[in-house]
This record gives sequence, structure tokens and C-alpha cells, in this order.
Amino acid sequence: MKWICTILLLAAGCFMMPVLVYAQTLHPEESDVIEFMDGDQISGKVKQIQRGELSLDPDKLEDLVTIKLRNIKSITARRKLYRIESVANIRYLGILEPGRGPGWVKIIQEKDTTELFIEDLDNIENMDDNFWKRLDGSASLGFSYSRSSNIGRVNESHNMTYSTKNWLFLTSGDLMYTIDNEFKGIEKADLAVQAYIEFWKKWFAVSSVQFQRSTELGLSARMQLAEGAGPILIKSRKNDLRAATGFSIQKEYSTDSTDTNRALSAEIPLFVNYYLYELGTPYLTLQATNSLFFSLSQKGRWRVDQSITLYWKIVTHLNLNVQFYFDYDSKPPDVSAQKVDFGTVFSIGYSW
Repeated sequence: MKWICTILLLAAGCFMMPVLVYAQTLHPEESDVIEFMDGDQISGKVKQIQRGELSLDPDKLEDLVTIKLRNIKSITARRKLYRIESVANIRYLGILEPGRGPGWVKIIQEKDTTELFIEDLDNIENMDDNFWKRLDGSASLGFSYSRSSNIGRVNESHNMTYSTKNWLFLTSGDLMYTIDNEFKGIEKADLAVQAYIEFWKKWFAVSSVQFQRSTELGLSARMQLAEGAGPILIKSRKNDLRAATGFSIQKEYSTDSTDTNRALSAEIPLFVNYYLYELGTPYLTLQATNSLFFSLSQKGRWRVDQSITLYWKIVTHLNLNVQFYFDYDSKPPDVSAQKVDFGTVFSIGYSW
């Protein structure tokens, strides 16, 4: 009996040792510290690093502070674990301490330590135990009215992300509500929920559930499920380009009252997403989302969903957005509907 207890204790000790050793490196009572190139410091809680900027919740201020990575001399963040990703698409799970010199950071993991140039940090997410603290996102709202045509439009868009150690969950949407003499209601809608994971060094996979509506293209509703995978083609401090293909199935409902329901159909999608972020003044970023669908159920049918959005950050959390969208369907659900729909949307957005 003794030797059984001894083996169990040794096994438990070997299992717990990495956890205990790693737990000792965490300092939940300490504030994170950011040191600038000129020697000044600011303390608080590091929220995230994304697109060349660090977001900090400072101890002595009420609002978040955004700091460009090129202005940071050192980072000390040891309160919690962080999911860290470099521009080389290498992922780590650990804490941050000052590196070998100005502009460097040391990533301390459970079993090893790595040093990186601070500007090569592409993404850092706080692995907080609190569900709500892991949520990041933005929402924008716009309104336009033309007296000559007596048409008013309310435009809404949003996106929100939730990070885990390996997965990124996203929800996004665009909505256009129109009021005129002939129509009152949702003219255009695009709502999606996605699960995203990166594997190996330059590959990713995505699962998506999407709802779409476009009265201009004769589409009352479309429910779509898509699975895709592909390479990360470019990933640098200012550019991110990735493409994917796979398989999708969908169910469509037409605006034509005589043909309201189409059978379940299948498509081959091609997704190409590009992100350009400049860190100068004014602060401008560009996001282009392009989706092509080739039908396997209807011969000769293909669709295009394209969106290009320019973001201009005015102050922290507040930005102006200009979006251009282009939609095409070679065989729309309503045969009498238009094949092309495009437009420009102006809005004011808030991010958190």
C-alpha cells in the first residue's frame, strides 16, 4: 500500500509542478507598466495589442489609452496570461517582461522564453477569466435623407470578437433600414457568426453561419452555412492578406410572391480578405472583404459580395467610417430583380 501511495504522490507532484512553477511567475497584484522611449512610464492593465497599437486601462485615468508600438521602450505585463501572436504568425501563451534592450520584449512561457522586437507583436489577447473582459468590438450608426426623393435610410454595422487559447469567435453585421413612399423596412442585411482557428504557421480554417437579405437583388432571405480553409498570404506590420475556399450550402427565399422558396443548394466559395493599417496621422485603416460563390446546383450561376471600408480614428474609441459595397448575382431568386446592387455608406463608429 505504501508504494502505491508513493507512486501516486510522485505522479501528482510531477503533474502539478509545472503549474505551480508557472503560477509563481504571475503577479496578479501588480499593475502592468509601459515605458516610453523617452523614459516616461504609465501603469495600468494591458487590454490588447492589435494592428500596431497597445490598449491600456490606466490606473489614474478613466478612459483607455492607445499607444503606438514604435513609441514603446519596454512592456511589463505579469498579472495574467496572454495569447500572443507575432507578425511571423508564431503563437505563444505567457507573460511579458522587458527584453534585451529598448524596443524588445521577453515572452516567458511555461517551458521556454522568447524575445521579440515589440513592433513585431501582431496580436495580444488577455486570457482573462471574466467572459465579458475578453469581448472586443465596435459598432457604427449612420443616417441619410434626401428631400427631393423623400427617401431616408438608417445604416447600422457592428463586429465583436471573443478569444480563447486556440479559437477566435466573431460576430458581424450590416443593416440598412429604408423609409420611402413605396417601401418601409429592412432593405439590406448581412449577419454572420464565425469560428476561426490558425494551424501550422501560415494556414487557417473558418466555419460560418450567415443570414442575408437584399430586396434590390430579389432576395427576401438567405441562410447559409460555409466551411473553408486557406493560407495566410501576407502578414506584416501594415498588411494582412489571406484567402480561403471550401464548401457551402444555403436556403433562399425570393421576394417574388409566386416563387418564395428555392430548394437547398450548394456552392464553392472563395474568400479573399485584406487589411491595411497605417500608423501615421490621420489614423486611417482599410479593410476589404471579397467573397465569390460558384453554384453547384444551378448551372452558370455565380455571386459576388464585396465590401471595402475606410476607418478614420478621430479620438480614442470614436471613428468615422466610409463603406462601399458591391453585390452581384447572375441568377437572382426573383427573375425580375436587378443583378447588381452597390452603394456607399457613411457612419460614426464606437469601439471598445
